[in-house]
Amino acid sequence: MSEPARLPAASEKKVDGRTLRFRHRRPELLAAATDYVLDHGIQDLSLRPVAQALGISHATLIRHFETKDALLNEVLEHIRTDFEKQLLSEEIRRVDSAADLLRAAWQHLCRPREQRQFLILFELVAIAARSPNHPASRLVTDWLTVIERELIRYHWPAETTSRTATFVLAQIRGLQLDLITTGDRERVDAAFEATVAFLTDSGIGDQRQPS
Repeated sequence: MSEPARLPAASEKKVDGRTLRFRHRRPELLAAATDYVLDHGIQDLSLRPVAQALGISHATLIRHFETKDALLNEVLEHIRTDFEKQLLSEEIRRVDSAADLLRAAWQHLCRPREQRQFLILFELVAIAARSPNHPASRLVTDWLTVIERELIRYHWPAETTSRTATFVLAQIRGLQLDLITTGDRERVDAAFEATVAFLTDSGIGDQRQPS
C-alpha cells in the first residue's frame, strides 16, 4: 500500500517560481548591473533604472540583491574578483618578474573600460569622507589583500609586505586620479615607471616568476 502524500510543513519556505527562473542568470545580472554602475556612477543610483536597463522587473532585482547598498557591495566585489581573474590571465601572467607584473597590471588598468572603476572609487571615497559611519575600509583592505598575495607569490619579505602593498595601492590610485583628471598619459606613465624603479631598488626587481 503506497504511503499517503506528505503535506508540506507550515514552516517550509515556499519557493517563488520567478526566483527559480532567474536563479541561473544571477551572475549574468550581476555583471550587467556592474557595467551599469560603472557607466552611470553611484550618485543617483536607484534600483528601478537599473532593473529597466537590465530588462527585468524591479521586483526581480530586489529578489536577487534586496537593497541598493547590497547591490553596490556585490558590484564592488565583482570588480575586485574580475581584476583578480585578469591578474591570473595569460596576458598578464606571461611576465618574468614582479616589476613586469606591475607594468602589465598598470597597462590593463589604463584601458578606458577599466578606468571606470576608479571613478566609482573616488565617488565612494567622497561619500565615506562625509559619512563617519560609512563602512569604507573595504575600499582599501580588500585590494591590499590582492596585492599582498601577489607580493607573497613573488617571495617579497613578509615583514614589509603590508607597507609595500599600501605603497603600491596608493601610487596606482593616485596616478589614476591624475590620469583621469589631466589625460596626460606620457607624464603619468613616467611617474609610474619611477614607482617601479623605486620598488626595483627596494628589491622587487629581484623577485622572479614563481615556479
